[in-house]
Amino acid sequence: MSMTTYNLKDVLTWLNSHDYRVTRPFNPRTSYSDALPPSKLLKAAILDTETTGTNQLTDKIIELGIVIVEYAPDTGEVYRVLKTYDELEDPGVPIPPESTQIHNITDEMVRGKKIDDGAVERLLSDVSLIIAHNATFDRCFVEARLPIFQKKAWACSYAQIPWKAEGFGSAGLEFIAYRFGFHFTGHRASVDCHALLEVLQSDLPVSGIKVFKMLLDTARIPDIKVWALNSPFETKDKLRERSYRWDGERKLWNKAVTYDALINEVDWLRVEIYSNRAFKIEQENIDAYNRFSNRSGKSEIVNYEP
Repeated sequence: MSMTTYNLKDVLTWLNSHDYRVTRPFNPRTSYSDALPPSKLLKAAILDTETTGTNQLTDKIIELGIVIVEYAPDTGEVYRVLKTYDELEDPGVPIPPESTQIHNITDEMVRGKKIDDGAVERLLSDVSLIIAHNATFDRCFVEARLPIFQKKAWACSYAQIPWKAEGFGSAGLEFIAYRFGFHFTGHRASVDCHALLEVLQSDLPVSGIKVFKMLLDTARIPDIKVWALNSPFETKDKLRERSYRWDGERKLWNKAVTYDALINEVDWLRVEIYSNRAFKIEQENIDAYNRFSNRSGKSEIVNYEP
Protein backbone atom coordinates (compact mmCIF):
# COMPACT_ATOMS: atom_id res chain seq x y z
CA MET A 1 0.00 0.00 0.00
CA SER A 2 1.44 3.34 -1.01
CA MET A 3 1.33 6.27 1.40
CA THR A 4 0.72 9.86 0.37
CA THR A 5 3.23 12.38 1.66
CA TYR A 6 2.39 16.01 2.22
CA ASN A 7 4.47 19.14 2.41
CA LEU A 8 4.00 20.70 5.87
CA LYS A 9 3.88 24.25 4.46
CA ASP A 10 1.13 23.25 2.02
CA VAL A 11 -0.87 21.58 4.79
CA LEU A 12 -0.64 24.66 7.02
CA THR A 13 -1.68 26.93 4.15
CA TRP A 14 -4.69 24.73 3.43
CA LEU A 15 -5.75 24.63 7.09
CA ASN A 16 -5.47 28.40 7.50
CA SER A 17 -7.47 28.97 4.33
CA HIS A 18 -10.28 26.81 5.74
CA ASP A 19 -10.63 28.74 9.02
CA TYR A 20 -8.53 26.37 11.10
CA ARG A 21 -6.14 27.97 13.55
CA VAL A 22 -2.73 26.33 13.72
CA THR A 23 -0.22 27.36 16.36
CA ARG A 24 3.47 26.64 16.25
CA PRO A 25 5.63 25.56 19.19
CA PHE A 26 7.63 28.50 20.47
CA ASN A 27 11.41 28.53 20.24
CA PRO A 28 13.19 31.54 21.79
CA ARG A 29 15.07 33.70 19.32
CA THR A 30 18.40 35.45 19.69
CA SER A 31 17.76 37.95 16.89
CA TYR A 32 14.62 39.67 15.63
CA SER A 33 15.91 41.72 12.71
CA ASP A 34 18.62 41.37 10.08
CA ALA A 35 18.28 45.02 9.07
CA LEU A 36 21.02 47.53 9.79
CA PRO A 37 20.08 48.98 13.18
CA PRO A 38 19.80 52.74 13.73
CA SER A 39 22.57 54.56 15.55
CA LYS A 40 20.45 54.99 18.66
CA LEU A 41 19.61 51.75 20.42
CA LEU A 42 18.49 51.33 24.01
CA LYS A 43 18.35 48.30 26.28
CA ALA A 44 15.22 46.88 27.87
CA ALA A 45 14.84 44.13 30.45
CA ILE A 46 11.87 41.78 30.13
CA LEU A 47 11.21 40.40 33.59
CA ASP A 48 9.16 37.70 35.26
CA THR A 49 9.08 36.24 38.74
CA GLU A 50 7.76 33.09 40.34
CA THR A 51 6.87 33.35 44.02
CA THR A 52 5.62 31.38 47.01
CA GLY A 53 2.27 33.16 46.71
CA THR A 54 0.55 36.44 45.87
CA ASN A 55 0.90 38.36 49.14
CA GLN A 56 3.59 40.96 48.53
CA LEU A 57 4.11 41.48 52.27
CA THR A 58 4.68 37.87 53.29
CA ASP A 59 5.49 35.82 50.19
CA LYS A 60 8.93 35.50 48.61
CA ILE A 61 10.51 35.33 45.17
CA ILE A 62 11.69 31.83 44.28
CA GLU A 63 12.68 32.46 40.66
CA LEU A 64 13.76 35.55 38.75
CA GLY A 65 13.96 35.62 34.97
CA ILE A 66 15.34 38.53 32.93
CA VAL A 67 15.90 38.84 29.19
CA ILE A 68 17.96 41.84 28.02
CA VAL A 69 17.32 43.14 24.50
CA GLU A 70 18.43 46.08 22.40
CA TYR A 71 15.69 48.07 20.69
CA ALA A 72 15.00 51.19 18.65
CA PRO A 73 13.03 53.62 20.87
CA ASP A 74 11.25 55.25 17.91
CA THR A 75 9.87 52.04 16.40
CA GLY A 76 9.94 49.39 19.12
CA GLU A 77 11.96 47.15 16.82
CA VAL A 78 14.10 44.66 18.74
CA TYR A 79 17.39 43.68 17.14
CA ARG A 80 19.25 41.28 19.42
CA VAL A 81 18.71 39.35 22.60
CA LEU A 82 21.83 40.19 24.60
CA LYS A 83 21.46 38.14 27.76
CA THR A 84 19.13 35.70 29.49
CA TYR A 85 19.29 35.41 33.27
CA ASP A 86 17.34 32.85 35.27
CA GLU A 87 18.00 31.96 38.89
CA LEU A 88 16.14 30.17 41.65
CA GLU A 89 16.17 31.29 45.28
CA ASP A 90 15.47 29.43 48.50
CA PRO A 91 12.73 31.41 50.30
CA GLY A 92 13.61 29.89 53.66
CA VAL A 93 10.09 28.51 54.05
CA PRO A 94 8.25 25.60 52.40
CA ILE A 95 6.67 26.42 49.04
CA PRO A 96 2.89 25.95 49.32
CA PRO A 97 1.63 23.02 47.22
CA GLU A 98 -0.89 25.27 45.43
CA SER A 99 1.98 27.48 44.25
CA THR A 100 4.01 24.49 43.06
CA GLN A 101 1.01 23.36 41.03
CA ILE A 102 1.27 26.62 39.05
CA HIS A 103 5.02 26.87 38.40
CA ASN A 104 6.23 23.32 39.21
CA ILE A 105 9.02 24.64 41.43
CA THR A 106 9.64 22.43 44.45
CA ASP A 107 11.49 22.85 47.73
CA GLU A 108 14.20 20.49 46.45
CA MET A 109 14.79 22.64 43.36
CA VAL A 110 15.42 25.84 45.35
CA ARG A 111 17.29 24.38 48.30
CA GLY A 112 20.54 26.30 48.77
CA LYS A 113 19.93 28.52 45.72
CA LYS A 114 20.23 32.32 45.82
CA ILE A 115 19.79 35.17 43.35
CA ASP A 116 23.11 36.93 42.80
CA ASP A 117 22.37 40.56 43.69
CA GLY A 118 25.57 41.82 42.11
CA ALA A 119 24.93 39.97 38.86
CA VAL A 120 21.43 41.45 38.62
CA GLU A 121 22.72 44.96 39.30
CA ARG A 122 25.36 44.63 36.58
CA LEU A 123 22.77 43.24 34.20
CA LEU A 124 20.50 46.25 34.74
CA SER A 125 23.17 48.95 34.92
CA ASP A 126 22.47 50.43 31.47
CA VAL A 127 18.87 49.26 31.00
CA SER A 128 16.43 52.09 30.27
CA LEU A 129 13.15 50.21 30.71
CA ILE A 130 11.85 47.13 32.52
CA ILE A 131 8.82 45.34 31.08
CA ALA A 132 6.61 42.83 32.85
CA HIS A 133 3.28 41.24 32.02
CA ASN A 134 1.42 42.37 35.16
CA ALA A 135 4.00 44.77 36.56
CA THR A 136 1.76 45.53 39.55
CA PHE A 137 2.63 42.07 40.80
CA ASP A 138 6.28 41.74 39.79
CA ARG A 139 7.49 45.25 40.57
CA CYS A 140 6.52 45.20 44.24
CA PHE A 141 8.19 41.82 44.76
CA VAL A 142 11.50 42.71 43.09
CA GLU A 143 11.71 46.19 44.63
CA ALA A 144 11.42 44.65 48.08
CA ARG A 145 14.16 42.14 47.20
CA LEU A 146 16.54 44.30 45.11
CA PRO A 147 16.45 48.12 45.51
CA ILE A 148 17.96 48.74 42.03
CA PHE A 149 14.50 48.10 40.57
CA GLN A 150 13.23 51.27 42.25
CA LYS A 151 15.50 53.39 40.05
CA LYS A 152 14.23 52.08 36.71
CA ALA A 153 11.34 53.04 34.44
CA TRP A 154 8.71 50.33 34.09
CA ALA A 155 6.05 49.36 31.57
CA CYS A 156 3.30 46.74 31.81
CA SER A 157 2.26 44.78 28.73
CA TYR A 158 -0.81 43.52 30.60
CA ALA A 159 -2.28 46.89 31.67
CA GLN A 160 -0.89 49.33 29.10
CA ILE A 161 -2.00 47.65 25.88
CA PRO A 162 -5.73 47.91 24.96
CA TRP A 163 -6.10 44.19 24.37
CA LYS A 164 -9.91 44.26 24.40
CA ALA A 165 -10.06 47.03 21.80
CA GLU A 166 -7.65 44.99 19.66
CA GLY A 167 -10.06 42.04 19.70
CA PHE A 168 -8.52 39.88 22.45
CA GLY A 169 -10.89 38.12 24.83
CA SER A 170 -8.20 37.83 27.48
CA ALA A 171 -4.98 39.61 28.40
CA GLY A 172 -3.36 36.44 29.73
CA LEU A 173 0.03 35.85 28.15
CA GLU A 174 -0.66 32.28 27.04
CA PHE A 175 -3.94 33.34 25.39
CA ILE A 176 -2.27 36.28 23.61
CA ALA A 177 0.48 33.95 22.38
CA TYR A 178 -2.16 31.62 20.97
CA ARG A 179 -3.78 34.51 19.11
CA PHE A 180 -0.39 35.41 17.64
CA GLY A 181 0.06 31.86 16.41
CA PHE A 182 2.36 30.14 18.91
CA HIS A 183 2.12 28.18 22.14
CA PHE A 184 4.54 27.65 25.00
CA THR A 185 4.75 26.01 28.40
CA GLY A 186 4.32 28.94 30.76
CA HIS A 187 4.97 29.76 34.40
CA ARG A 188 8.73 29.45 34.39
CA ALA A 189 10.37 32.85 34.54
CA SER A 190 12.75 33.06 31.58
CA VAL A 191 10.40 31.09 29.31
CA ASP A 192 7.64 33.59 30.00
CA CYS A 193 10.09 36.45 29.29
CA HIS A 194 11.02 35.10 25.86
CA ALA A 195 7.37 34.44 25.04
CA LEU A 196 6.48 38.01 26.01
CA LEU A 197 9.28 39.29 23.78
CA GLU A 198 7.75 37.38 20.86
CA VAL A 199 4.41 39.06 21.59
CA LEU A 200 6.04 42.48 21.83
CA GLN A 201 7.44 42.05 18.31
CA SER A 202 4.03 41.16 16.86
CA ASP A 203 1.62 43.57 15.16
CA LEU A 204 -1.73 44.28 16.81
CA PRO A 205 -4.60 43.02 14.62
CA VAL A 206 -6.82 46.15 14.66
CA SER A 207 -4.43 49.12 14.80
CA GLY A 208 -1.59 47.35 12.99
CA ILE A 209 0.88 48.86 15.46
CA LYS A 210 3.74 46.79 16.84
CA VAL A 211 2.92 45.83 20.43
CA PHE A 212 6.26 47.13 21.74
CA LYS A 213 5.81 50.47 19.93
CA MET A 214 2.38 50.99 21.51
CA LEU A 215 3.74 50.02 24.92
CA LEU A 216 6.60 52.51 24.64
CA ASP A 217 4.25 55.31 23.64
CA THR A 218 1.87 54.55 26.51
CA ALA A 219 4.58 54.18 29.14
CA ARG A 220 5.96 57.64 28.37
CA ILE A 221 2.68 59.40 29.22
CA PRO A 222 2.56 60.65 32.83
CA ASP A 223 -0.64 60.44 34.85
CA ILE A 224 -2.20 62.25 37.76
CA LYS A 225 -3.71 60.12 40.50
CA VAL A 226 -6.69 61.99 41.89
CA TRP A 227 -7.52 61.31 45.55
CA ALA A 228 -11.06 62.42 46.42
CA LEU A 229 -10.58 63.87 49.90
CA ASN A 230 -13.55 63.92 52.28
CA SER A 231 -15.90 62.47 49.69
CA PRO A 232 -19.38 61.89 51.17
CA PHE A 233 -20.13 58.26 51.97
CA GLU A 234 -23.30 58.26 49.87
CA THR A 235 -21.26 59.02 46.72
CA LYS A 236 -19.32 55.75 46.85
CA ASP A 237 -21.37 54.11 44.10
CA LYS A 238 -20.86 57.05 41.76
CA LEU A 239 -17.12 56.93 42.38
CA ARG A 240 -17.01 53.19 41.77
CA GLU A 241 -18.94 53.54 38.52
CA ARG A 242 -16.47 56.23 37.47
CA SER A 243 -13.64 53.64 37.93
CA TYR A 244 -12.35 55.07 41.20
CA ARG A 245 -10.67 52.53 43.48
CA TRP A 246 -10.92 52.30 47.24
CA ASP A 247 -7.65 52.43 49.15
CA GLY A 248 -8.30 50.53 52.35
CA GLU A 249 -5.21 51.84 54.10
CA ARG A 250 -5.84 55.52 53.40
CA LYS A 251 -9.63 55.06 53.27
CA LEU A 252 -9.88 57.22 50.18
CA TRP A 253 -11.17 56.82 46.63
CA ASN A 254 -8.62 57.40 43.87
CA LYS A 255 -8.29 57.27 40.11
CA ALA A 256 -5.43 57.83 37.66
CA VAL A 257 -6.18 60.19 34.76
CA THR A 258 -4.07 61.83 32.07
CA TYR A 259 -3.07 65.44 32.42
CA ASP A 260 -5.40 66.30 29.54
CA ALA A 261 -8.34 64.69 31.32
CA LEU A 262 -7.72 66.33 34.70
CA ILE A 263 -9.92 69.40 34.11
CA ASN A 264 -12.90 67.28 33.09
CA GLU A 265 -12.37 65.02 36.10
CA VAL A 266 -12.30 67.97 38.48
CA ASP A 267 -15.51 69.33 36.93
CA TRP A 268 -17.19 65.93 37.38
CA LEU A 269 -16.11 65.75 41.03
CA ARG A 270 -17.35 69.29 41.64
CA VAL A 271 -20.85 68.49 40.40
CA GLU A 272 -21.37 64.81 41.19
CA ILE A 273 -19.43 64.32 44.43
CA TYR A 274 -19.09 67.68 46.15
CA SER A 275 -22.44 69.20 45.04
CA ASN A 276 -20.87 72.44 43.77
CA ARG A 277 -19.36 73.27 47.14
CA ALA A 278 -15.73 74.13 47.81
CA PHE A 279 -13.61 70.97 47.91
CA LYS A 280 -10.03 69.76 47.81
CA ILE A 281 -8.31 66.81 46.21
CA GLU A 282 -4.83 65.36 46.38
CA GLN A 283 -3.05 65.22 43.03
CA GLU A 284 -0.22 62.67 42.86
CA ASN A 285 2.24 62.57 39.97
CA ILE A 286 2.57 59.12 38.41
CA ASP A 287 5.17 58.20 35.79
CA ALA A 288 7.14 55.18 34.63
CA TYR A 289 9.46 55.46 37.63
CA ASN A 290 6.77 54.91 40.28
CA ARG A 291 3.84 53.46 38.32
CA PHE A 292 2.91 49.90 39.44
CA SER A 293 4.98 50.26 42.63
CA ASN A 294 3.96 50.70 46.26
CA ARG A 295 5.87 53.99 46.36
CA SER A 296 3.93 57.22 46.11
CA GLY A 297 4.73 59.98 43.65
CA LYS A 298 5.12 63.64 44.48
CA SER A 299 1.74 65.04 45.48
CA GLU A 300 0.02 68.25 46.46
CA ILE A 301 -3.32 69.22 47.95
CA VAL A 302 -5.32 71.48 45.63
CA ASN A 303 -8.30 73.54 46.77
CA TYR A 304 -11.14 74.15 44.35
CA GLU A 305 -13.76 76.82 44.76
CA PRO A 306 -17.45 76.27 43.94
